[in-house]
Amino acid sequence: MLVTTIICIAMTRFTNPPADCAGLDSATASQSERRSAIDACAAEAKQKPLDYFLERVEQLRLHDSRSDSYGDLIAAWNPDELSQAAIVAKLFTLYKNEGTSADARVVALRALAALPMDKRPADLLPIEQVTVEISTIPSQMTYDRKEFSVAPGSLVHLILHNPDALEHNFLLVSPNALAEIGLAGDRMGQTPEGKAKEFVPDSKKVLEFLGLVAPGKSKSFWFIAPFKPATYPYVCTYPSHWRTMNGKMRVVAKVIAPIPAQEGEKIK
Repeated sequence: MLVTTIICIAMTRFTNPPADCAGLDSATASQSERRSAIDACAAEAKQKPLDYFLERVEQLRLHDSRSDSYGDLIAAWNPDELSQAAIVAKLFTLYKNEGTSADARVVALRALAALPMDKRPADLLPIEQVTVEISTIPSQMTYDRKEFSVAPGSLVHLILHNPDALEHNFLLVSPNALAEIGLAGDRMGQTPEGKAKEFVPDSKKVLEFLGLVAPGKSKSFWFIAPFKPATYPYVCTYPSHWRTMNGKMRVVAKVIAPIPAQEGEKIK
């Protein structure tokens, strides 16, 4: 009975947060509103805000819509608090744990990248951060960038601009899986739930994705590049788009030079 009660309390912490905590996962909340929600949640749970927030990070699922906002929050955290040895160790454990979701690992790596070089774990390889900007070309059903290269394990911030009149998405897929995933996207156009899923097939070969971007809008997301050097196709899976709207991300082995967290190569 006691064990059951403890489990229920632990589950309630995340499934039934206090009212002041509601803003944390709201899609329209500002960063300051999210931080205020964290403080309220932590006070309710009688924890320090950062300790509470890291527990939330551990709960992130694969392809979790909250991961980018969580990453923005932790990357802007007070560096003195973020640099505490116990916090750095917890972040490094999250990043290295293969049992952790990819989204939680991205948030942890963004936090580690925000640390001064002398505060990062000694076992952490230099972090290469890359910003990649891709735009759709109006009326041509294609991306303006057909190829880009990154180093293995890079922290990639991809921004998709959509000046076209149609919606488009961006999926990074396994090597040689372009046609398979593209055809799966076509089939989703024949089902009622296809649009609700933003035409993203349920496949392990979909490594990363950015959902539909409305005409005239831009969206971005963060991911960790694969560690295996290879050519990874990227594609728009809105039905019938994939045959012309695709490109290649090449993961190429090279020496990575240390860079400050706030800097990084920008690819346009």
